Amino acid sequence: MAGVDPDRWLQDMQAKVDDLSAKSAQLREDMANSSATVLSKDHAVQVTIAPTGALQNIQITDHAVGMSPQRLQASIMEAVAKGQRAASEKMIEAFAPIGVGTESMDLVMSYLPPAVEDEDDAEQHGYDDDGYAVEHQEPAAPPPAPTRQPRPAHDDDDEDGQPW
Repeated sequence: MAGVDPDRWLQDMQAKVDDLSAKSAQLREDMANSSATVLSKDHAVQVTIAPTGALQNIQITDHAVGMSPQRLQASIMEAVAKGQRAASEKMIEAFAPIGVGTESMDLVMSYLPPAVEDEDDAEQHGYDDDGYAVEHQEPAAPPPAPTRQPRPAHDDDDEDGQPW
């Protein structure tokens, strides 16, 4: 450490510690406020998702009246997925000032939920003509082939053994 001014070095270190401390406090505050409230595309469901991705609140709106259970389920799942993505994006935004370019940021980014389909793609990807969310279902399996029943044993009343 020849030629290094100890006082200057200490001041630099204290400035770094103060900066990191301020960023850490900001990170805690931003993470605490990273919940997200979103509405499904059909406006039938509104959810609030915690920063951890947990469902905090769900509200079924008047737009859900008359929906089939499958449509309502799809709306709920869509809103939850959108909310989880939004909360995750807020968490990443909060973490960015201290995490950008680090392995920690790469790890956080690897847990980002997939994006919910854009409304422009809704016709092709999960909404019916009325704009209601619909559940993607696997095609039904074909019914099992009928099994052949064995023919009854030879009828003794039939003398020539013919079925007619």
